[in-house]
Amino acid sequence: MTEWPIDWRAVVDEAIRRRKREGLSQRALAELAGVSAPTVNAFEQGEVNLRFGGIVAILQALGLFVHAGDADALETFVYNAARRWEELVAPLAGDDPGRQALGYSEQAYALEGIEPLATPHKLRQVLAAVPKSSGWTPFWVPTREDLRPYVEDGLLECWLGRPGTERHFADPAHSDFWRVSRAGEAYLHRGFEEDGPSNLEPGTIFDLVLPIWRTAEVLLHAQNLAYALGGTGDTSVRFRARYSGLEGRELLSWAKPRARIVLDGRHRARSSRVDLEIAINLQQIEDGLDAVVHQVLIPLYERFDGYVLSPDLVSSEIAELRRQPGFGLASA
Repeated sequence: MTEWPIDWRAVVDEAIRRRKREGLSQRALAELAGVSAPTVNAFEQGEVNLRFGGIVAILQALGLFVHAGDADALETFVYNAARRWEELVAPLAGDDPGRQALGYSEQAYALEGIEPLATPHKLRQVLAAVPKSSGWTPFWVPTREDLRPYVEDGLLECWLGRPGTERHFADPAHSDFWRVSRAGEAYLHRGFEEDGPSNLEPGTIFDLVLPIWRTAEVLLHAQNLAYALGGTGDTSVRFRARYSGLEGRELLSWAKPRARIVLDGRHRARSSRVDLEIAINLQQIEDGLDAVVHQVLIPLYERFDGYVLSPDLVSSEIAELRRQPGFGLASA
């Protein structure tokens, strides 16, 4: 019988490296994993007499553990998509904006109970017809030959940060990588707009309202794709997001300086990363998008010295999103 021994000390050492690379303290990691700080400390000391659930939570928070499940489980889909992105950007120069080196968001969803489309070609047609939400809509389907989506591992994939392509905006926020499956799983990797050339100090700020827009847009995309694939109001949507590269950034009203949104004091992120997740149905998105987005984003804003996200701010920003030129029109 083949044996697969686990080098526990090597696992712990890699976990410590990951934690320090992410800029997390033991306490911050404990918060992300939902365990106590003493548990993290005992784990890093090599203690093996810990509850298995606690160990799994720590490893999962560091991206070192994927739950066992079906081949099309959302966790596995996200894991494989993230590894694929790392593979694509590995050859890029260290200062290439396509690497999104200072920070990025990952947003993903899975539609449950959807009948898979017959071919990736049909999926491309359906995605191209999904209504737009803004000028830089998520899961955009370019038609230019050097940018258009392609089939990889049976999935439809698009990478706008591909080297050698002519682009209007060569910055992290316009270097999207996305993957969508025929069964309605979707993953989007996008850099922060705040790290583009219009900011003199990339990596130092985090905009107050952009996460509201981006989260609402991805949920609207999930809703529209689900209905296009025959979903109903009861169709379930699992949504996951991760924001990385947060630590040290200051929360500011940067994207909309004329809005004059007043922040009470300075709010800096004390940890590098946050994971967000929610399970809802299409009717909840349709009837209460504002409330869903607010619920999802509360832990993200709390990373900034406990900043309390106002439901009114979320509602006003989503209302403005809906007023954008072309909102609701077909992308193609």
